[in-house]
Amino acid sequence: METIAGAAASIGQWTGYVVWVLLTVAACATILISLPGGWVALGLAVLYDLFYGFGSIGWQHLAIFAGLLVVAEAIEAVLGTLYVAKKGATTYGMVGGFVGGILGAIAGSNLMPLVGTVLGGFAGAFGGAVAGEYYRDKQLEPSVRIGLHATIGKMLAVGVKFGLAAMGVAWVAVQGVPGR
Repeated sequence: METIAGAAASIGQWTGYVVWVLLTVAACATILISLPGGWVALGLAVLYDLFYGFGSIGWQHLAIFAGLLVVAEAIEAVLGTLYVAKKGATTYGMVGGFVGGILGAIAGSNLMPLVGTVLGGFAGAFGGAVAGEYYRDKQLEPSVRIGLHATIGKMLAVGVKFGLAAMGVAWVAVQGVPGR
């Protein structure tokens, strides 16, 4: 028969676990608004494991999560550019889309934090790619087409980054189940 103190400790442990999982999921979701949520989630996983003397998740699983995040960052950095290149963009359009995405996210953050970051990043990728292509070819229709592809490429890159970070969160959440 379990004592009241033992039951309370078990409830507290499970409550802490659920709160931790919710925090890591929320951190991961901030990737969608151009914040480093995957790295914040990894930090939360390290803190959780530190609380249990690195006996709950384990450094090997934390390293797998970190590896997923490194791969996600690399894919995000090149996927949007490679996608738009496959759709016929010149170097001007690729560089314009990349730089425009960064500048748009910064400008959007200043106008409307969070939502503005996302919308600004997509609008900046579009505008930068259009500007780069138009500067080179002086033709609006092909430039707009490349701008649309730059926006789609950025969306794909963010989606892949979010997916890999979510896999990492799920991985460490399973490893951190109390009593496992």
